[in-house]
Amino acid sequence: MKDLLQFSQDEKDNISPETIELMEPYLYLHAPDGSAIFDPLVAATASAALKGLCTWAAAMSDYHKQSKIVRPKLRLLEIKSTQLKEAQDDLASAEKELEEVQALQARLKAKYDGQMAEKNALQEKANKTKKKMEQANRLINSLGDNKERWVKNAAEFKSLKQRLAGDVAKACAFVSYCGPFNSEFRAKLLDEYFHTDLV
Repeated sequence: MKDLLQFSQDEKDNISPETIELMEPYLYLHAPDGSAIFDPLVAATASAALKGLCTWAAAMSDYHKQSKIVRPKLRLLEIKSTQLKEAQDDLASAEKELEEVQALQARLKAKYDGQMAEKNALQEKANKTKKKMEQANRLINSLGDNKERWVKNAAEFKSLKQRLAGDVAKACAFVSYCGPFNSEFRAKLLDEYFHTDLV
């Protein structure tokens, strides 16, 4: 009775196969002719406690039989659960690493796009500068042909500038004094008198 009252959950899982073998064949559950002699209904006629004990013993036997099937599956489940947890941990680690790689890739792509935009802007600026240089070279080359004429014109302009006061005075003298005379006398006044005085 004391052993039955102190029978624990752990002891249920530790029932030895020998105990089940002793219970099983004839003495408790089945008679030699196949009839059940340790039957709860038969035991109930003697005592309610005996009926409970009979039912409990049969239940422990059934539990032991079923646990032989279930226990390996539970062990396998435990192993698979451990493997699943390890796989999930590996997956979580791989996903975290993937996120870091994707973030790095995004940063590198943004940097690359910025560098490419800057390169394209510089290339466009270089093309514009080259085009301006080509236009400037064409202009310089086209203006180079006029250099001699410009040098000559610059020298003439310098001479005209130096003679400006005399030319204005000569023109004024012509308008003021030469009007009444004929062309021959006008030429003589301008070339001989006025010009000599101005020089």
